[in-house]
Amino acid sequence: MPEIDTFRRLLVLLALGLLSLAAMADPGQAGEALARQILERPANDGRVGTMHFELINAAGRTRSRAALMAHSEAGREVRVAIYFTAPAAIQDTAFLSHDRPRAGDATWLYLPVTERVRRLPASERGDYFMGTDLTYGDIKDNFKFRLTDWHFRADGEADHDGRPHPVLLGTARSAEIERETGYGGFRALVDPETWFPVVIEFADPDGAPLKRVTITEQGLVGDAWTALRFEVVQHQTGHTTRIRFEDMRHVPDLSPRVFDANALAFGVPRIR
Repeated sequence: MPEIDTFRRLLVLLALGLLSLAAMADPGQAGEALARQILERPANDGRVGTMHFELINAAGRTRSRAALMAHSEAGREVRVAIYFTAPAAIQDTAFLSHDRPRAGDATWLYLPVTERVRRLPASERGDYFMGTDLTYGDIKDNFKFRLTDWHFRADGEADHDGRPHPVLLGTARSAEIERETGYGGFRALVDPETWFPVVIEFADPDGAPLKRVTITEQGLVGDAWTALRFEVVQHQTGHTTRIRFEDMRHVPDLSPRVFDANALAFGVPRIR
């Protein structure tokens, strides 16, 4: 409805104005406020879709993969499950993540060739996920920045797709965080309507450009915005990963079996 669109635009302008005033007063506090907006954006209690991967190496050779993705967020607990369905060489490989502020994070990987579920230590969250340019940490964090990982600073605005976007800078809080994540810092352009960082430039621990993540399509699933298409370009290797979601839908009552580490070896779950 036009009235709702007008009201939303007014809210966006108000948010941008408040962020600009805060940034002039204290860029650090304004940066943390922006990071909290990203962290606290509305989320689904459950969503499911088919995840298509296109992996392109520096010579232009392309490989394709497909997986069932399920995501659930209740309160501060976030669960992500990815079950690969193609090609045959990696079919039934599964990844599972539970982020629990009180109980601690846990991540598992099931590889059919080993016939065992392996729990991944936090020190491996900077490792790359299944030949893509996304790390395990990227998959878990869902375009959000952990307050415990970064020192934040607001850095004004930049135009993107014809609109002003607040700029958020992040610097790793410690050498340990750099080792765990593989990142020394980042610069992100944040969509003020959805609070998604639509362009993120990551630097490695030495400060050299590492990779660029660009969200090319967002969509509403239920009442929450989500990324439907995005691209990751690895500057240092020339490799690119493109991801698109198909048939993304809101599923509020996902079975606990979908997010059960003990069930990963049983294959791709059926979700209606």
